[in-house]
Amino acid sequence: MSDTKTEAQSHVGGLLPALAQLDQIATELQAKTAAGAEVTAADVSTYEQQAAHARHLVDAAGADSGEITEAEKEHRGDGDKGFATRGLDHATHPRVFEPTQPAADSSRDRDDDDEEIDL
Repeated sequence: MSDTKTEAQSHVGGLLPALAQLDQIATELQAKTAAGAEVTAADVSTYEQQAAHARHLVDAAGADSGEITEAEKEHRGDGDKGFATRGLDHATHPRVFEPTQPAADSSRDRDDDDEEIDL
């Protein structure tokens, strides 16, 4: 194997942790959204920052999806099967997640009602 090919594989292998993390963050956000659980602005920001970071690393490495898939096959320690492909998909096509709106504070509503009665 040539040194150039080994170096390229090393760069692609270095992408795997960032793609695994992006896949994990996206999976958690999708699960929260599907369950109707609270999604905070921090959750959305973390996803967007990790997607941008992974996209930058992929672009800097000049890696294509085939190289990333091959690197994942050789190194399974970073995530569930297919994590690199899913992470790459999120890096190249980020989803739009919205923070959930906080529930209306019912005690505040009662205070407002009390004020109206007092008038």
